[in-house]
Amino acid sequence: MKERSTEILIVGAGTGGVAAALAAARLGKQVILTEETDWVGGQLTAQAVPPDEHPWIETTGHTRSYRLFREKVRSYYWRNYPMTEDARANTLLNPGNGNVSRLCHEPRVALAAIEEMLAPYRSSRRVDVLLRHRPIAAETDGDRVTAVTLRNDETGDDIVISAPYIIDATELGDLLELADVEHVIGAESKAQTGELHAVDGDPQPLDQQAITWCFAMDYLPGEDHTIDKPTDYDFWKGYQADFWPGPQLGWKDVDPITLETRHRGVFHGPQNGRRVGTFWLYRRVNFEGYYPNGFMPSGITLVNWPQIDYWLGPLLGVSEEEKNEHLRQCKQLSFSLLYWMQTEAPRHDGSGYGYPGLRLRPDIVGTSDG
Repeated sequence: MKERSTEILIVGAGTGGVAAALAAARLGKQVILTEETDWVGGQLTAQAVPPDEHPWIETTGHTRSYRLFREKVRSYYWRNYPMTEDARANTLLNPGNGNVSRLCHEPRVALAAIEEMLAPYRSSRRVDVLLRHRPIAAETDGDRVTAVTLRNDETGDDIVISAPYIIDATELGDLLELADVEHVIGAESKAQTGELHAVDGDPQPLDQQAITWCFAMDYLPGEDHTIDKPTDYDFWKGYQADFWPGPQLGWKDVDPITLETRHRGVFHGPQNGRRVGTFWLYRRVNFEGYYPNGFMPSGITLVNWPQIDYWLGPLLGVSEEEKNEHLRQCKQLSFSLLYWMQTEAPRHDGSGYGYPGLRLRPDIVGTSDG
């Protein structure tokens, strides 16, 4: 088995892992940064979630690195896309003109920006990035983690990397369990913490945040891009949680502040006598209005909506088999929402059901199936 050592090992190359690697490299340290997927960047790239930020982000409340990232994203669009003069003149360009963030961008553009930030440190060998490497074991000495074994999922080869400083930057805290580090998951009880809003009775370790399998789509009216009916579609079509105001596949959701029921559609328009909000603008990452007529036939939006929040089971504290089954069902839920929107969703204009022109965009998220 191959062995390596470094000054700092960072397991997980999401936003936190990349930030840690950049900070260490700027201080002259040697870093190995590992990532189980084939994209660094986590939420901003492989997870297809634009940043959800406070409204003052352009002037305050950001780090220097994060401000540089934002500048590089905007610069990428200005340098590579045939934008209108007005778009080029907008120093606070929001590429998707979405409303969840002042910087709604395509995942691949964020990847390019992050790779550009890492480039000088990779060339100087201060940062060595190992993609498709998944942690499978950890070695400890007392309360210190001394080494991590990682498996290359492309070749099947294992490598042991030791370091005096090891950072767990994985999305699920993988090293905690592998190294038998004391930790707590789920909901702690009021008896444990004394917190006013903690749960009564015993703790609930499997009470965890819902997971979501995001996807990208555009819209071409008059065309038919309906996907094959998902395997689990009939289940999700008939499912309604006891705490939710309507079917999982539907236009009803809950205001996160008031908890009142809302009616929202994918596009603007009257529906059942109500004026509905639009999901299309929520996480739109490319706005066709920034380009000459005809260049961009449709905007592109990322779907990370309440309808695809999967809450039937957690990923932590369960067997690998159960975890994989929850991931499978979560992915099926996302496919089911798309199929429902294409075939059965009440239209915003009252003209019937379904938007067959909604087109899945696997190319936007760098996968074969979207």
